[in-house]
Amino acid sequence: MRLTQPLPHKLLAGVSGGADSVALLHLLAQAGVQVTAVHVNHGLRGEASDGDEAFVADLCNRMNVPLCTYRAAPPENPGEDWARRARYAFFRQAAEETGVHAIALAHHRDDQAETLLMHLLRGSGLTGLCGMAPDTTIDGLRILRPLLAYPRNELQAWLAEIGQPWREDVSNADPRYLRNALRGDVLPRLEALLPGAAERIANTAVLLAEDEAVLHALAEDFLAEHPGDALPIDALRAQPVGLQKRILRAWWVREASPTGERGLSARQTQELLDLLEARASARCNLPACWSGIRGWTHLHLVHPLQARPLQAHPAAQSQLLEVLPFTGDHGDGVTCQVIPRAWLQECTIRSRQAQDFICPFGMSGGQSLQDYFVNRRVDAAFRERVPLLCRGREVLLAGGVGAGRIPRCDEIDDPVLLRWTQAFPWQQMK
Repeated sequence: MRLTQPLPHKLLAGVSGGADSVALLHLLAQAGVQVTAVHVNHGLRGEASDGDEAFVADLCNRMNVPLCTYRAAPPENPGEDWARRARYAFFRQAAEETGVHAIALAHHRDDQAETLLMHLLRGSGLTGLCGMAPDTTIDGLRILRPLLAYPRNELQAWLAEIGQPWREDVSNADPRYLRNALRGDVLPRLEALLPGAAERIANTAVLLAEDEAVLHALAEDFLAEHPGDALPIDALRAQPVGLQKRILRAWWVREASPTGERGLSARQTQELLDLLEARASARCNLPACWSGIRGWTHLHLVHPLQARPLQAHPAAQSQLLEVLPFTGDHGDGVTCQVIPRAWLQECTIRSRQAQDFICPFGMSGGQSLQDYFVNRRVDAAFRERVPLLCRGREVLLAGGVGAGRIPRCDEIDDPVLLRWTQAFPWQQMK
């Protein structure tokens, strides 16, 4: 038996003492990988847990493999989820201590079949039905699973052949846990009905993972075309519904990942999707005080601490506006506009402030900037970001929106053309 998956020269390996992880350690050593074992004593089975720890320590000593051992402090009512989170926290700690940020885990083909069935019973979508990836990264830790092609009984037979014992965890037979019930009852029944069932189920996960990769790439392509925390509603609506949901989940991960947020639930994804058909200003609540907000043109992810208004800056020195010679282009007020050169020294560029007003170009009266934005259908989530060319409280140009009270070009002495150096997501060309 040998490993066929390409592996780094240095690896951590999760070693519990069970047959799967013991086989993994031997196979890694056989493949010439410079491996450091990581054992987590969860403290859930008293002397049995301590026995596992002693067994792994003796095994690593005999194999001349470095070992990192960690002991968890279980809460009053620990469960499988707590144990998994504790284990991965120690894996990341081992990565920091050793400088090796990749770990091999001993999940095998039967584990994969069990995982797919668990996710199916829980109503998972395509992503969940792909099961465990052979190579993935979680929170900066690369996770490799080089045993996914091997069934449990083949690994155990190989260990028996080389005379290597292992530890049995009696809690793995407790049918109160779903995975154990699937392992001890459901999968054997399926194998009796149709021999090779576990292998075919695991192979289905591989096929679904191939489709998942295609859809993931399509979602990432869409997000690459529309960066930031606002997505154009019309472009999103043009995608198939299944891809819309995937885009929204990937968007959430991209925008909320700095806060450490996990993926959206199916319910939260649907609530965000429902905003596409809602009225402007409708919203839904998302984790960690984030909100999804439906604007006139865009769907927004908004956090209460997110808005950062522009600081006032002299217009003549701003990187948001370039000052160009007048060559006959009068400007459209949205992307560019001709103004008197002398005005530049009096203007600043900033975000909106209280009591700002604008006299829309071509109109006789003025209005509050808030009313102007509403009339121009600038989404509320965008309004703090619109760069404004101002003389005092009067707005002369609202970037990507329109122009205020500026003389006609034939009335301007020494004109210059101001052009915004970027396109804005709220920009709507007439």
